[in-house]
Amino acid sequence: MENQSKTQALTVNPTQISHAQEAVVIKLDPEAEANQELWLELEDDPEGKCEADVFEMEHSEDQSPALCCSAQQEIESGAGTEQMESEDFCAVCMNGGDLLCCDRCPKVYHLACHIPSLNSFPIGDWVCTLCRTDKDPVEDTQSCEGVRVPYTLSDQDQRRCEKLSLLLHCHPLSVPFHEPVSPLARNYYQIIKRPIDLSVIRRKLDKCNTLHYFTAEQFVDDILLMFKNCATFNYPDSEVAQAGQTLEGFFLSKLKEIFPERTFPSASQDRMDKARNRWLSRKSRHVFSGRKFYL
Repeated sequence: MENQSKTQALTVNPTQISHAQEAVVIKLDPEAEANQELWLELEDDPEGKCEADVFEMEHSEDQSPALCCSAQQEIESGAGTEQMESEDFCAVCMNGGDLLCCDRCPKVYHLACHIPSLNSFPIGDWVCTLCRTDKDPVEDTQSCEGVRVPYTLSDQDQRRCEKLSLLLHCHPLSVPFHEPVSPLARNYYQIIKRPIDLSVIRRKLDKCNTLHYFTAEQFVDDILLMFKNCATFNYPDSEVAQAGQTLEGFFLSKLKEIFPERTFPSASQDRMDKARNRWLSRKSRHVFSGRKFYL
């Protein structure tokens, strides 16, 4: 009997242990299933975010625009530097050498070629006359060394006339007008009684020169006189005459842009048309006479 009771005890204990294990498993399984369901719900729900994730996302959203803006600024600055590569030759004389670069446009100039001319290279940023506006401060680029003249041209008109003059100097067709006509040109100074060129006009824009302009109308009259002389002396089909006609139209268009509130009687369209018709009629009379016109 004792042996049987022992065997029974031994047979009972494994079942109790297995029941205990099953009981433990039964108690743990609901929690595991609940945790698994919770994780599945978090994965399926896109709005279910922990506080740490929300905090990181808020800060990332605050910082991302700044990073994007900084990156965009770097790209724009890089593109700007590529577009602002300075030219290799002076915009006026088309030669190399020691050149002054404008900080707003690709053009470069010799100190003596720019209008107004400069005595030395400026320190810091520098803007050429073509890029300078009426609101920019007036720069004292020249010293007259005690020369005092009654200069009545206002600072605004002075700056605008300088811009017009520099625009003509930089035009690729203006090279024949930079200097006076050579004395070797046959009969030029017998035909043209009032010769003028861009170098004379430039000197008359100099504040230190006693032969200076008092009004902007005087400046415009000299420019139109230069084109009139070109049309008077040269044959209509010549390269110089065609260049003068193109430059004249270019100058009149820029004159309206730079002096939008003013009218110049000498630059009126009717007067220019009449002068051009007289010029063409005079040229046609000499076509069959054998008269030659020299460049």
